[in-house]
Amino acid sequence: MNSTNLRYSTLKVVFFLFFWGITPNLYAQTNYKVTYFIAELKLHGSIDNLDERGKRFTKQVIARSKDINYVLIANQNESYFERMDILKKGDDTPLEKIQSNMAQRFASFNEKTYANHKQDSIIFVRKLVGQDFIIKRDYINFNWIIKDDTKKIVGFDAKKAEGKYYNPVTNKELKVEAWFIPSIQLQSGPDIFMGLPGLIAEINIKGAVITVKKIEKNENFEIDKIDDSKAMSQQEYEDLIKDLTKKFIEE
Repeated sequence: MNSTNLRYSTLKVVFFLFFWGITPNLYAQTNYKVTYFIAELKLHGSIDNLDERGKRFTKQVIARSKDINYVLIANQNESYFERMDILKKGDDTPLEKIQSNMAQRFASFNEKTYANHKQDSIIFVRKLVGQDFIIKRDYINFNWIIKDDTKKIVGFDAKKAEGKYYNPVTNKELKVEAWFIPSIQLQSGPDIFMGLPGLIAEINIKGAVITVKKIEKNENFEIDKIDDSKAMSQQEYEDLIKDLTKKFIEE
């Protein structure tokens, strides 16, 4: 077969693949797997002001926080985030479970978060009064302001950004400091924190500092979805929180 016929045959094969919806791997989207950890718990007050029992318990909570990992699977179109304990040392005792739950509260993340970056929407699962609620809403506007500050995070150049957002659970506007990696062009980050021109590698929020531990990329990483068939709107979610707060006060 001469070179002209070979090129013609190759073009026919490529056309056939695209016609039947079979896209060559050359065009496959690369997915990233990003592992985060709690780098710091921001305690309310000094541990030195506690009695010996309180100091011991607080130190144990801090130690337990090091076993808590969060995983983000993301590409340019969508992302999925959840907690994953990968450093368990056998079955947890009731006390260890309490300590782990307390450590997680400092981060105050949702149980799971899915984002569709094409539609600028997020779906998350929030646990309230022992029950999981599914909420679907538009992107949160953090009013990000990008600063000139830079630093290295797991070998990548990261830039600083500052933002603020309304938290319906606390009924307050909260500030957040984020560090993002411009060279990894994803809009994603831990939990609801996203919308910067690069992967968010670290966030400094009211209760904790959460930082990237490892970044991997592979087109075979699967992005999970959250079933939103029974999801409530953001307004319904905020109304629910008000009702629960009112009942708590009355009781």
